[in-house]
Amino acid sequence: MMPDKDTRDIILEAGHKAITAKSYHACGLKEILDLAGVPKGSFYHYFKSKDDFGLQLIENSTDGWNQECRGKLTDRSFTPLNRLKNYFNDKITYFLEHGLSCECALPKMVLETSQLNEVMRGAIKYSFDSMASVLAQTIREAQIADEIACKDDADMLANMINSALQGIIIRVQIDQSIVPLEQFVALIFKNILQEKSSS
Repeated sequence: MMPDKDTRDIILEAGHKAITAKSYHACGLKEILDLAGVPKGSFYHYFKSKDDFGLQLIENSTDGWNQECRGKLTDRSFTPLNRLKNYFNDKITYFLEHGLSCECALPKMVLETSQLNEVMRGAIKYSFDSMASVLAQTIREAQIADEIACKDDADMLANMINSALQGIIIRVQIDQSIVPLEQFVALIFKNILQEKSSS
């Protein structure tokens, strides 16, 4: 018999695939459990309801996402500016390597649940705020190191850039082109953060 954690993760992974392919509300529990290959009783051993499952899926997805992004932005072997560049260039690399269709259930769940489920909305907001906080700290460090000319409030910049990034990612999928993201990243460093010349 598999350890509890493995069974829970299998159900979450199946849910992620099903929701990515369709949507949160369009996926029934039977479809998710058939994909996971586990009996219905297993679901209610780990999740109180479908909404509880959705909440845990959000937390599971954002924990991994935030950990990866935080690693890029806090890697002290790079200067603050280069950490920012690594963070955004990694987004471009991801799409080039995995294709231009976003393989993530979170954006769909944001659109579907943020106005209907306060608990899920709070979990998503917490994730976005946490990521913006780390981004803001790195921007702040780049300002202190005099690597960028923009002296606007770092928290405001991080929230604006993060929000714009979500829209750009949607545009990448609509256009099926990486160009909008490449243009956005170039704009961030040239016009928003105003990267200073190293010469």
